Amino acid sequence: NAVAAGEEVGCQVAVFIDGALAVDACAGTTGRGDGEKVDSRTLFPVFSSGKGPVTTAFLRLVERGVVGLDRRVGELWPEFACNGKEETTVRHILQHRSGVCVRTPYDSIEQIADWDTMCARVAAARPVFPPGSATRYQTINYSWLLGELAQRATGKPLPRVLDEELYGPAGLRDLFFGVPDRELPRVARMVRGPGLPAVPVPPPCWDYSLEEIMNNRVIQQACLPGFNCISTAVDLARHYALLLDAESENRLLRRETVRAACTLSLAPNDPPPATRAAWSQHGLGYAVSH
Repeated sequence: NAVAAGEEVGCQVAVFIDGALAVDACAGTTGRGDGEKVDSRTLFPVFSSGKGPVTTAFLRLVERGVVGLDRRVGELWPEFACNGKEETTVRHILQHRSGVCVRTPYDSIEQIADWDTMCARVAAARPVFPPGSATRYQTINYSWLLGELAQRATGKPLPRVLDEELYGPAGLRDLFFGVPDRELPRVARMVRGPGLPAVPVPPPCWDYSLEEIMNNRVIQQACLPGFNCISTAVDLARHYALLLDAESENRLLRRETVRAACTLSLAPNDPPPATRAAWSQHGLGYAVSH
């Protein structure tokens, strides 16, 4: 219906029931201008949907005691312990309570993929509120906040952590934080909707240029799990199916971990949720809705 109505160029829908793929539907075209139809293997930019899978990988480290939730971030990442962030904990990062929620600026699109430069800017940031006192979505910063913690805790590059804690255990072959060369032809092209405002020239940081950012090959091939996940609907759904109570043999996390991670808790200065589906509601890494 969305494609027929012109609301979407192309889309996929996937549903798992009791661990088995029950729905795998596709419609429309890939947006690349050649009329190619979307199929089950078309890869779509799914933006912050990637925050869920990288959270799962990180919580596997927590389960094994590699990193503790109440450890200060500065103990692992000394450069971060400045400008009022000295008492920030790992738990605060997962809860979106670090206060580092203003989108990190960049000088060029390609610079977003410069891990060390962006991490340094995040580490030097001044929080907009005392860490732990409020909840505010950490947007793109989640890439570096959680990703650098994973690297410091394990001593391994983030792509290797994701290989070991996510792709391998979940059997994911079509969910990427960094699309390899051979798979790039499968990536759908982002097309700006005709009903959206025109992009200013030059476009301001992030607000208007998301299509340009996500169509950039450098970004498509970087590991930026706060915003650049590229996946099929099947693999994204498969990841979540492996967290459900119905899964017994190939669980990614213990049931008690999932329950704790999906429990809403409010910070001292949080207002009551406006609705049950408010985007600002978080557990440990996952957005909690309904």
